[in-house]
Amino acid sequence: MKTIDDLLDKKIELLGITLRVVEVLFFAVMLGLGLSMRIALFEYESGDYHYFLSVWMQECHDAGGIGYLGIEPFSSSRSTINYGCMYQYIIILLHYLQGLMTDIALLKSVSVIFDVVCAVTIMRIAYLVTGEDVKKALISFGAVMVLPTVVLNSSAWTQCDSIYVSFMLLSLLHLMKGNGNRTFIYLTLAYSFKQQAIFLIPLLIILWLMGKVKLRYILWFPVVIFITIIPALLAGRKLSELLSIYGEQVNTYTYLTMNYPSIYSVVSEGLKENNRKMIISAGTMATVMVLGVIAFYIRDKKVEVTNEFIITLAIFTIEVCLFILPVMHERYGYFPEILAVVYGVTRYKRMVVCAFLQVISVITYSRFLFGSMVTVIWPLAIGLFMVIMFLGYDLKLQMDSKEVRNA
Repeated sequence: MKTIDDLLDKKIELLGITLRVVEVLFFAVMLGLGLSMRIALFEYESGDYHYFLSVWMQECHDAGGIGYLGIEPFSSSRSTINYGCMYQYIIILLHYLQGLMTDIALLKSVSVIFDVVCAVTIMRIAYLVTGEDVKKALISFGAVMVLPTVVLNSSAWTQCDSIYVSFMLLSLLHLMKGNGNRTFIYLTLAYSFKQQAIFLIPLLIILWLMGKVKLRYILWFPVVIFITIIPALLAGRKLSELLSIYGEQVNTYTYLTMNYPSIYSVVSEGLKENNRKMIISAGTMATVMVLGVIAFYIRDKKVEVTNEFIITLAIFTIEVCLFILPVMHERYGYFPEILAVVYGVTRYKRMVVCAFLQVISVITYSRFLFGSMVTVIWPLAIGLFMVIMFLGYDLKLQMDSKEVRNA
């Protein structure tokens, strides 16, 4: 028996974290169970897959794979993809793997791989934030592997939010480590997959105002973006077209909320389009103003910028953006929902934030995926507002307790 105990207590180095064998076994079990949950949902076909993703895969097959890259979207019926070319590269790669699995299974497999990347990166962030607490880091890994919204996003919805969020988490990890180059390289890679990566920008601006981020690293944005579109340029696509993809996406929808429980969920859905457009413009400016007030307040506080402070500020600023910005989709809360796991393990009473965000998002996910009977979401907006107020109050407490006052 002592021999077994000695074996279980033997130490192994994994991703810069020293783990005992028993902890490695826990990691493996959580990984296996998490993957099993996802595989069980692989046959489920969402509306997004039926109307968009399956169509893009078929267009790629019809174009012979690599030829799909050179077709300008919407210039003909041969290409209707409205995602950036980085995701198109993945679709083209999957074309050459057809036969191994069905198209839907291939697409979901990519997202599931990045689910694991998200979970491992969260483990590394939690290890850093909690002062190298291995148990809390492993609990964070297991939590992400089982979070309902993470599982549903990749395995039921066939969405790819785990891809861009993986790079956002890596960006945040290296921000806390003080590596400016990797922070902005990973953030730009996240942006190249989904424009929702810009939700991390308010955090970086505030930290820059506090002297914790160097402005010169922003030069990585044009460099990395240009590198990512080189294959598409070589295939014959126009530079102007490749750089305007996100602009076209922004102008696609005029609904005040896309199933997200924001402040606009209390506004009547019967508003005319012209009125909605005016509210969208005003709401966007209001978001900038609110973030400006937050930045102005924090800028003059002589605060010790701890990793715990960074995590709290990141979740708070992103949730503020999502709550006040119009035209928000329910999936846009994916990043702060994952990050809330780390926030929760720092002090377990904070886990209520993680739980609230999951309940809110599972309800909104279910409305789209499974035809939930929930017909109104304004009560969820009240719940989300309470979460934001809790985060803001906690942020103030952290600033007050860690403020460095002049002698």
